[in-house]
This record gives sequence, structure tokens and C-alpha cells, in this order.
Amino acid sequence: MVGKMKSLKLACVGGGTGLSALLSGIKQFVQAKQAGSEIIDMNRLSAIVTVSDDGGSTGRLIEEFDVLPPGDIRKLLVALSEADDLVSSLFEYRFSSNGDLSGHTVGNLLLIALTELNQNSFPKAIQEASKLLAVRGQIIPASLQPTVLCAELSDGEIVRGESLIPERKNREPIRRIFLEPRGNDSVAEITAHRGAVTAIRQADAIIIGPGSLYTSIMPNLAYSEIAEVIRTSTAVKIYICNVMSQPGETDNYTVTQHVQAIIDQSEIGIDYVLVNDGLASPQILKNYVQQEIRSQLARICTYAEEGMKFVQQESNQTPSQSINFVNSMSDLTKHINQLSDEINLITDSSKVQIFFDPQADQLDGVEIVTADMIHDTKVVAHGIELDVVRHDPQKLAQTLAKTLCSHFKLAGSYTLDNSNLSGQS
Repeated sequence: MVGKMKSLKLACVGGGTGLSALLSGIKQFVQAKQAGSEIIDMNRLSAIVTVSDDGGSTGRLIEEFDVLPPGDIRKLLVALSEADDLVSSLFEYRFSSNGDLSGHTVGNLLLIALTELNQNSFPKAIQEASKLLAVRGQIIPASLQPTVLCAELSDGEIVRGESLIPERKNREPIRRIFLEPRGNDSVAEITAHRGAVTAIRQADAIIIGPGSLYTSIMPNLAYSEIAEVIRTSTAVKIYICNVMSQPGETDNYTVTQHVQAIIDQSEIGIDYVLVNDGLASPQILKNYVQQEIRSQLARICTYAEEGMKFVQQESNQTPSQSINFVNSMSDLTKHINQLSDEINLITDSSKVQIFFDPQADQLDGVEIVTADMIHDTKVVAHGIELDVVRHDPQKLAQTLAKTLCSHFKLAGSYTLDNSNLSGQS
């Protein structure tokens, strides 16, 4: 039976660029009053954001001021801002001088200032910044404790630091993600922010992603309280799969592997998975492949140089040291072989984009929703402008709204085209 149109409380869980794209899309979608937008209550929307970022401007501010990372929070504030464009642009302005301010954004600095002005309360700083930017909805850090993101690899090695995980030398797959206290408080129990848990518990729909699987999504699920409240919630649970594979995180991952990684980490059941089926331009795919090959070759050269140093030192070593030499060379050989295998896999540009494959993807009980949800854009990384593929915010929001309308059987809603929905039950 088709029900009366109602507005839903959404809890969106993630971090970084992916979550900001989703929130920006939802905001624009609701403002445009498109069909189905009535079901989203912007005033009750909550964004639960990871606080494990440690790179760039954010990393420097953490080290200098001993604060929670402001970078992802800043992006979400701008994404949900309904203030004048000048205010949002100012918040995102990045200094380009050669001095101490180089690389910092006004928004990051403002969040630090607001934290100090409010008795070092980061949640209060977010609230004040939300007022300045006329934000509808809540932005809630996953935790109020400073933490270090850690990844355990399949061979048992531990990589510590969010920015180091995708750049690690050892390319063994990631087995799990966990958190450690940052600084000297090694005995502190790591807990989620109570506000984040409450927002998820009260949600009608829980949206996970999009974003880097192991460094944006998993850090939230590494808090036992957040994993448990999602696991036990009766809300509909929707995962938005990335559109591109990510070197060092999801090399050659299928849709099933993305979902299975979430299940392995948190035992969360997923009701729907949104997967892009739009094709990126051949030139951009070629650029992705070339960038990754260059990165892998650079790592191979580094290992080769290390090997040469070991060889030069080996002649003066004792028998016990020679054993260490053999073990070290064996490790180097293993890592070089891993990188070589990855290069062979990624030379096919079709492996770079992530698509749902009915033959390869087996997701029992999960409904797959496919739609063209991408656009080409440009980003600046390490001072270089790159052409990349990202979720199109408005297309993503529209697909999400269709899924919600279909699930809740709301009056006046659209119905999903059967060709775009695959129930695997």
C-alpha cells in the first residue's frame, strides 16, 4: 500500500570528499524541490564524520594545536552551507604563501579559533561555524578523542597513520581497521561521541559512504558503539559504493568485496548498495592507469635501491647478520613482485572503474541500485591539477531519493526502473 508522504531523518556516515559530495547533492536536490525531495528533512539530517585525518593542513594543525582534525568537518560545513557564496568561498580559501600559513585554509583556522574561544569544545566550535555558514542539519564528529588510524594487513603487519595506509610499501591487502589513542594517553579507552550514536539511533535511514573505504568509512565503524547502533537499528541501511578503485586501499575490488569488507569489520547488514553505471571518458581512465603505474614503478625503484644497499653491506656481515640479509632480500623481492602484479592488473583501464557484475558479484539479500552518477572534474594534488572522476552530487542525491521513496513506498514518489535494480536475495 502506498503511504502518505513523510520526511525522513537521515544519518550519513563517512568522511572526506565523498560525504561532502553527498551532502552538497542532498542540499541542492531539496532546494530545487525536485520530485521526491519532500522525504528528506534537512533540519534533522545528521552527518557523522571520521576524525582520523592526519595529512596536509589538518596534520600540521593537529601537531601544533593538539586538536581534532578540522579538514573533513570544514568540507561538510561548506557542503551544507546556505550562506552567501562569498562566505563559503572564504571558508575554503587556501593560503598559497611560502610562510607558516602556506597550505592552510581559512575554515580550518577558524575552527581552531572557535574551539579555543569555546573552552576547547570542538562540538561547540562546529555549532558556531554552522551558524556562520547558515548550515541546516548537524555535523557530528564520530569521537571527541584524538586517535591514530591503524590498518592490520593480511600478513600481520600494522600500518599506523591515516595518510600512510594507502601509501604503504607493503601492498598486502588490509585485513581490518582499528584505532589507537594519539599522544601519551595509551591506556585511554577509545569511545564514540555520544551525539553520533544518538543521531544514528534516531535515524530512519542510515547512509554509509561514499568515500575511501578504509580511511573514510571504516574509521567510523571502528568504534564499537557506532558499529553496534547501526547493526541493531531497524532503519534502512544504504551503502554508496565508490566509483573508482583506490590504490593502496581497494585495488581491483569488486562491489562484493567493498560490501564484504564492511561486514567483516562491523557485522552490519546492508539493505541497498548504490553503484554507478556511467562510463568515465577513456582519456581520464588512461590518466588513472598512468598515474598508478608511475607510482608503482617509483616504489619498485625504492626497493631496488634498498636491495643494492643490502648487497653492498653484506660482505662485512657475520653469519647471523647474513641470515637477516637473506630475510630482508626475501621481503624486498616479495614486495616488488606484489607491485609488479598490481601493474599487470591495472594496465586494463576497465579495472579502474567499479561496476556491478551480476556474474561476479554475489550479495545475498542486498538490492543493487545502478544509475549514472558520475561527472568529470579537476582536483589539485601536491600542486598539480588532475582530471578525475567523482560522484555527481545531484545525480547521487536523486538516486538516493528514488531508493528511499521506493523502499518506504511513499505517495507521489518515483519508482525505480526495474532495469536499474537487482535484488539478490
